[in-house]
Amino acid sequence: MANSERLSKLIKEVQEESTPVIRLSNQLIEEYSNELDSAISELNMIMDSIGENSIEDITDSEIEYYCVKIPALMYYAGQRVEELGMQADLAANDNKVAMNEALLKVSGTVPEKKARAEKITEDKALVAAIYKRAYSTLKVKLEMAEKIYSGLKKSLSKRIAEVDLDRFSKDKYIREEAEDDE
Repeated sequence: MANSERLSKLIKEVQEESTPVIRLSNQLIEEYSNELDSAISELNMIMDSIGENSIEDITDSEIEYYCVKIPALMYYAGQRVEELGMQADLAANDNKVAMNEALLKVSGTVPEKKARAEKITEDKALVAAIYKRAYSTLKVKLEMAEKIYSGLKKSLSKRIAEVDLDRFSKDKYIREEAEDDE
């Protein structure tokens, strides 16, 4: 078997073995971020519907809405990420305790004991890994949501500046016209 074929086979095995783990992790993440995900998806649908070159077609009220909604959802998701972090810490601690107990129960050389203890506690290690992945993913989602919010704020600020500039120009024109009439 060629090296690339062997690697492809190993990759496929990892993908198959990881599917239930990823599904469990995604369930945790969804539980903690589904509202934020929905808001970002709504915004993404708006962006897709207007096309790349017509950002002006997004109404001011839509931008204002998401400028308020996204930080509010981030607030709750931030609280949830901390809860998930605590659960990840507890799962890791539970794994460590189980590993220490297993090390005391098994016999053999140190490497043999470690290998047997890891085998005994692999489910707990997997649970800890699931929580760690979910925690990391949710943190990244919050960081990305912050960037989206920042972009929305910049867009709204630009629009406000343009309105102010337009109003200033009209006021100046009206004042100049009034002075000319005198």
